[in-house]
Amino acid sequence: MEEQTPFKSFVKTTKQVIQELEKIANTDVSNFKDTVEDAFDRYNVDGIEDLTGFDSWADISKDGKYELNLKVDHEDAYEFTIYTTVQSNKATVTNVL
Repeated sequence: MEEQTPFKSFVKTTKQVIQELEKIANTDVSNFKDTVEDAFDRYNVDGIEDLTGFDSWADISKDGKYELNLKVDHEDAYEFTIYTTVQSNKATVTNVL
């Protein structure tokens, strides 16, 4: 009988998350949160994948520039600042630190 090796999915790096966030352009504001969450798919800190910070996000339905903070819900997790511009109900990430 063959021993089965459990399949391990590849973990996403911080650099890969930033690159995916920086690709977000002209996304409908109503889908922006989901699009940002998708960028964090397979990213974790010590096995924790839950994101925290969405509750502090401002209402981004108005045209303007926003600094949105988000991180994995772990005390040692890196906090991302997502610089976003909204124009005509479309959100574009301009920078991520």
